[in-house]
Amino acid sequence: MELIQLLGSRNKSDFAIYLGHTIAALGYRVLIADATNNSEYLHSYIQIEDNEHLYELQDVEILINTKNIQECVENLSNSNEALENFDYVIVDANDSSSIVNDWPKFHHVFYISDNNRFNITQDIEILNDYVDSTGKTMLRRIHFESAYKIPNDYIDLLINNRVEFKLVEEPLEYDDQEHKLRNYMQHESSIPYAKLPKDYKRLLKSLVTEILDIGNKDFEVLTRRGLLGMLFGRFKSKEKSTKRNEFTPEEDEVRQDERIQPRLVLNNVIQSNTTESNKSGDKMTGSEKTKEVVGG
Repeated sequence: MELIQLLGSRNKSDFAIYLGHTIAALGYRVLIADATNNSEYLHSYIQIEDNEHLYELQDVEILINTKNIQECVENLSNSNEALENFDYVIVDANDSSSIVNDWPKFHHVFYISDNNRFNITQDIEILNDYVDSTGKTMLRRIHFESAYKIPNDYIDLLINNRVEFKLVEEPLEYDDQEHKLRNYMQHESSIPYAKLPKDYKRLLKSLVTEILDIGNKDFEVLTRRGLLGMLFGRFKSKEKSTKRNEFTPEEDEVRQDERIQPRLVLNNVIQSNTTESNKSGDKMTGSEKTKEVVGG
């Protein structure tokens, strides 16, 4: 199980869901822990009873009221789940809580920023707390542009260059479609991944290949597997989580063929030597008593 930390006061809920959905599409089980101080997911996406904590949004699961690892474990236990059942856990906080509270070491940390002045003001405190608590001065950054652009080094100057930012991709250009899709997801309880702009999908692909430490070719292969898995039921068992698969090109080719050519065995055609196959017109030789296979 790997922990992914999303920093920044910006509303990252839709981004976290898209990220989780992209990872889940590769056959992994993903949990989003809502550590926001305003319960962003609970009020925007969740439809559960008062005593419930876990909600499933397509192939992504969301755990509410989770400010630290202890609450995460307890809330999952109350939902008959365990942390080790998930491959990836995305912790989304819009303040310093995921930094100063008790969480295990995060495997991946990303700072999500935009040009909103209110968010920038809040982010200064978050970034300073991050440096003070971890001692780390380098952060992977994802930036969403707005209709009004500001200098690229604006935040750097406000925090006295305490952090060196490395962009995962070029900043995402302002697109009003982002807000429309977020509203759609909130009201329809459906992830509109297919409607995302190409640059957004490219960003998600770059992120996921970095997190999973795979190449673009492996990403495409796993995506196809995930789609086939959804056709034949949940690719990932909720009861048990498996480790990341390692495979050679030859093994991958065989596995693809097995999934592309599913077989349906008609057992009722199999007949033993002692059945009444010698009735008129129904005599079969031993070599003919084989399974009839129909390509899927």
